[in-house]
Formats: sequence, C-alpha cells, structure tokens
Amino acid sequence: FRSIIFSSKATIRISPNSTYKIYDALFALEENIITSENSFISCPQQNYPFESWNEDQTLFSAMNSSVNWYFQALDAKLGKSNLQSYIEQIGYGNQNINGELSSYWMESSLKISPIEQVELLKSLYFNDFGFTPENIQTTKESIQLFSDVNCTIYGKTGTGCIEEKNVNGWFIGFVESKNHTYFFATNIQAIDNATGSIASEITLSILSDMNIYKL
Repeated sequence: FRSIIFSSKATIRISPNSTYKIYDALFALEENIITSENSFISCPQQNYPFESWNEDQTLFSAMNSSVNWYFQALDAKLGKSNLQSYIEQIGYGNQNINGELSSYWMESSLKISPIEQVELLKSLYFNDFGFTPENIQTTKESIQLFSDVNCTIYGKTGTGCIEEKNVNGWFIGFVESKNHTYFFATNIQAIDNATGSIASEITLSILSDMNIYKL
C-alpha cells in the first residue's frame, strides 16, 4: 500500500543532506574506492565538532556517526565527472551537483523530493540500477539500525543547517518484516530544531501506529 502524509509537500525537492550518503557510498563501492572488506580512511585532522568524527573511520562507522569528512573524501576520489554520471544513471532528484564538491548535497544545488527518495530506495533495494550485488548488500548493511524477530529497520537521517539553524530534517529507509518490505521518507522543515533525529522519532511513531514496527 502507499500512504502519503502531508502529500502537498511530497513532491517538492529539497536538499538531501546526509541521506545522500547512502548513494555516495554505493558509488564509491562501484568504483572500488572502498570495498566491503576495506573501507578504512584515516582521520585527516582532530578538530571536528563531534568527538566521533575525530577518529579513523570505516564505511559502517562513518555512516553510523554521519561523518561528513569521510564522504567528502570519497567524493574527492570519485571526482565530479564520475559523480555526475552516477547521479544521472540512478536519476537522483534534480541531478544538479554544481555546488562545491565538498557540499553540493548540504543545503546546496542537489535536491530531491520525499517521493523520489522512496522510489530510489526501492530501486536500491531491488537493484534496478544493475550495480554489483555485493555492493548493494554492503550499502544496505551500512544503514541497518535495528533488528529483532519481527523486523529489520534500515535508515539514514539528514539535517540541514543554515546560519546555525537546523531547518531541514530527514529520515529515509525501509523496514523488512516477515511478509512485506515498507519504504519511507520523512521530511520536516522549520526555522530551527528540524533535525534528522526528530524526523526519525516521528517516523518510528507512525510505523508503530501502522503496526509495522513496535516501539
């Protein structure tokens, strides 16, 4: 089934922020910049705003802590030409990466709607892209958040910050249950305090109300 809440906003494109890291990781895996066995990148400096960022990273740790410098390092190795090709291949939102290479996905040129987020997640899940199956699986595993006997939840948050205000919060992903897979994309916007963590809380509450996931 399809359920759209606040549907008037569902087709409006906005910056993906850290939700884009799912696909950034996939592109880097496809280019063999990182692999499922070796995704280590050493920390380039020690003065990042979050303690977890001031450490060496693997894909899994970087995705878990949403470490910007890790994915910026992947982009630097991928290069804009490769990135543009991949963005066009998967049909990511407005396909515009004209912003700075280090920040085109952070309240910049690249934009995507909630509906497009869901459609892309479905394409990722079923590998409609025709990418290496191992790379698809590694990407999925990197965003696994929770698993029990009833379901497994995969997801990625994103928070957009403008002038030190959190104005754009995302949580996207999918839930595997015994009989179904459910895809979701939640976006919240405000003058401040619109964070990925709040979008995540809202999403899990909705999934619980729909008896897809039990809080």
